[in-house]
Amino acid sequence: MRWPPLLAALAVALTALGAARAGDPGQGAAVWVDAGCGSCHAFAKAGSTGSAAGNAPNLDRWLVPDAMHVGLPVDQFAYRRIYFGGRGMPAFGTTLGAQELDDLVSFVAGHPFTAPAGTPAPLAPLPAPPPLVTATPKTVARWTKQERLPKQAVAGATLFAKTGCLSCHTYLGSGKSRRGGGDLSKIGAAGKSAAWFRRYVARPYAYGNTLMPTYADLTPAQLARLSAFLAASR
Repeated sequence: MRWPPLLAALAVALTALGAARAGDPGQGAAVWVDAGCGSCHAFAKAGSTGSAAGNAPNLDRWLVPDAMHVGLPVDQFAYRRIYFGGRGMPAFGTTLGAQELDDLVSFVAGHPFTAPAGTPAPLAPLPAPPPLVTATPKTVARWTKQERLPKQAVAGATLFAKTGCLSCHTYLGSGKSRRGGGDLSKIGAAGKSAAWFRRYVARPYAYGNTLMPTYADLTPAQLARLSAFLAASR
C-alpha cells in the first residue's frame, strides 16, 4: 500500500517516537561518569566521593530530604535540578540529550524515568549544605568522661564527631546550631530508645524533618553505635 506523503511522514515520526525508550539506570551510570557528576557529588552507588567540591550536596544524605522539602517526588526533583543546575552546578538541560537526561535521572532516582513533555519549571534555590564541623579525639574523650559513656556509646561519639552531626547540632559546647538543629547534650533524657534513634537518624524525613539529611548510607553497625551514643547522652 502506498501512503500519501503526509501520512508516511506521520508514520515515520510515530515509529521514531515508539523507539524512544524509558530511562535506563544502567545507561545513566555511564552518563554520570561522562558528565563528571562524581567530581562534585558524593554518591555511594556511583562510587563517587565528591572530593573536588565540598559544597555540593552528598546525594546519599540530601537528595530525598531536599525533594521532600520542596514537595516533589525524587525523580522529578532530580530532573529539574539536573536540567537547570544551580548553586554552581551547570545546567545539563542544554548539554545532555533528552535520552541522556532520562537515563541520568533514572540512575540517580533508582528507577526508570521518562521526562514529561515540554520544558520543566525551574526550582527555587535551596540552602547549601552547611560547612562540615568535626570534633577532635580529645573532645570525644571529654564527652566520654563527662557523660560516663559505655563502650558502644563511645564508638558512636567518635562517629558523631566526624560524620557531620556537629554541622547543625551542638553537644557539650561543641558544634554549630544550624537548619533548626538543637543541642543534643541531653537528648537521651527524652526517653527515646536507641532503636528509635536508629530509625530517626536513618530517615528523619519519615518523621517530618526535611531539614536534616538522611544517614541511611551508614552501615547498620554504625547506626547502632551512633544511636547508642544519643540514647546515653543524658
